[in-house]
Amino acid sequence: MKFKLLNIFSLGLLSLLTITSCASKDVVSSEDDGITYLHVLNAEDYIDEELLTQFEEENPGVKIIYETFDTNETMYNQLQTGKAEYDLINCSEYMVQRLASEKLIQKVEGLKTYYKNVSKFLVNEDTNNPGKIDKISVYSKTNNEYLGKLSEYAIGYMWGTLGIVYNPYYDKFVERDLNKDYLVELLNSNDGWSSFWNKKFKGVQSIKDSMRDTYALGILEVYKDKFNNPNLSLEDKNKIFNSHDKETIELVKNSLIDLKSNIFGFEVDSGKNDIVTKKIGMNLAWSGDACFSILKGEFYPGDDESYEEEKPESEKTKLYYALPKTGANIWFDAWCMPKNVKKGSKNYDYSIKFLDFLSEIDSVTSNMSYTGYTSFMSGENNEIFDYINEEFGQDESEKTIKYDISYFFNGNKGDYVLDVDPDSFEGRTMKAQYPTIDEINNLFVMEDFGNDNNKIVQMWEDVKVNPLPTFVIVLLVAFFVITLGYLGTYQLVKKYKVKKRKELRKN
Repeated sequence: MKFKLLNIFSLGLLSLLTITSCASKDVVSSEDDGITYLHVLNAEDYIDEELLTQFEEENPGVKIIYETFDTNETMYNQLQTGKAEYDLINCSEYMVQRLASEKLIQKVEGLKTYYKNVSKFLVNEDTNNPGKIDKISVYSKTNNEYLGKLSEYAIGYMWGTLGIVYNPYYDKFVERDLNKDYLVELLNSNDGWSSFWNKKFKGVQSIKDSMRDTYALGILEVYKDKFNNPNLSLEDKNKIFNSHDKETIELVKNSLIDLKSNIFGFEVDSGKNDIVTKKIGMNLAWSGDACFSILKGEFYPGDDESYEEEKPESEKTKLYYALPKTGANIWFDAWCMPKNVKKGSKNYDYSIKFLDFLSEIDSVTSNMSYTGYTSFMSGENNEIFDYINEEFGQDESEKTIKYDISYFFNGNKGDYVLDVDPDSFEGRTMKAQYPTIDEINNLFVMEDFGNDNNKIVQMWEDVKVNPLPTFVIVLLVAFFVITLGYLGTYQLVKKYKVKKRKELRKN
C-alpha cells in the first residue's frame, strides 16, 4: 500500500515481516547440487502442505521453497521491491489482472491435466462458450493494448464467494432480542449488507483487513438501491461493483469510516476462529473460511485436519452463511508465473508439472478437505462430483432435498443432482461451497482499478487511520493551550528570579 512518508516505511517493514522468508533472486537450477529450487508464494493456510512433500518425492530433482503472505496488496508490495523472485504465485483474479497489465507475469503454456479436469463453467477453451475467467480481458497499463484473456495468465486454484457467517444463538444477539428467524431473514435479504452498519450489531462483528474486500462491502452498501434494481443486468451491476470514480471513492470512504465505530475490529485470518469461540457473532467471510468455521463449531478436528467426530450439543457453536439478495462477490484465486521464469528452463517445466499435479483428483480432494475451499476442478469422469456426493449426499430414503449443481459440471439441468440433508444445505457448507444458479447469476467479479489503484490505497489509508473524536480533539487543544500557558508563566517567573539575583549581586 502507499502511505505518506512514515506509513511508507511502516508498510515496507510490515511486508517484509509478513512474507515468511526471503526468496533468492536466483530461481534457476543450482549447478552445485543438481537440485531445481521451485519458489512458491501462496496465501496463508491455503494448501495441504503434505502435497508439497509428495511432489518432491515424486520428483527427486526438485526442492520447493514455500512461502506465504496475508493479503494480495502485501504480496504486490513485496514483488515491487525486487528483492525476491518466484516461480509461482497464487493470488486473486484482480491482482493477476494487475500483474498481467504491468507485464510482470507471462502466459502459461503446456498444461495438460489442468485443462482436462478444470470446470468449463470457469475456464473453457471453446471460444463459443467461454467460462467466467475467460470473459475477463487484460490490457496494458501503459498504452491500453489488449494482452489476452485473464485465463491465459491465471491458472485456476480455488473459487468462492464473499458473504456473512453468523451465529444466530450468540449471547449478545439473544440479549438484544435478535432471534434466529430474524437474523436468517435479514442477512439473506436486500438489507443484508446494511446489517454491518445497523446499531443492533454494534461491537459484535468483524470485517476484513483487506482493501478490496472491504471496499466491495462499501460499494454494496452505498449503491444498494442500484444493486436491488431488478431492471439492471448482471453486466451493469458488475460495472457498478467495480466503480472507482472520485465520487464513489469518497462515498465508500465515508461509509467505511462510519462503519468502524460499529465493528469489533478488522481481521484477515482470526475471524474464522473468533466466531467459533464466540468472541464475535458475525463476520465478513470468504466462503471457505465460513465452511471451516461451520465445521469447527460442531466437530473436533482430527489429526488429518478432517472433521468427523461430532461435539456434544453443549459444546457446539452452530453457524450459518448468508449471501444477501442484493448480490455479492464471486472471487477466483489462481496461480500465475512471473516473467523471470524462462520458458524451456527446468523451473518453467517443473512449475507446469506442479500445476498439473495440483490439478490431479487426489490433490484436489486433499486440498478441498484441508482448506474448506472449492476447487476449480470438476474432473473428467465425475470424480469430483462423486467426492462431493460422498461428503454431502444422503441416502434417498432419509429426509432429503434435491440440489442441482449441473452448472459447475458443464451438464444440462438435472444431470448432476445431489440428495442433501437440509441441515447441511440452507446457510450451511454445501450451499456455501456451491451456490445456487440463481445466486451465481447475481454475483460480481472484482477487476483491477488500473491507474486508479493509488486512489483506492489512499482511501484505505484514510479509513484505517483512527480519526480522533471531537471531545478528544477539544481536550488535546485545551491541554496544549494550558501547557503553553504554563511554559510561558514558567519562563516569566524564571526571568524575574534571574533579574532579582542580578540586582542582589549589584547591591
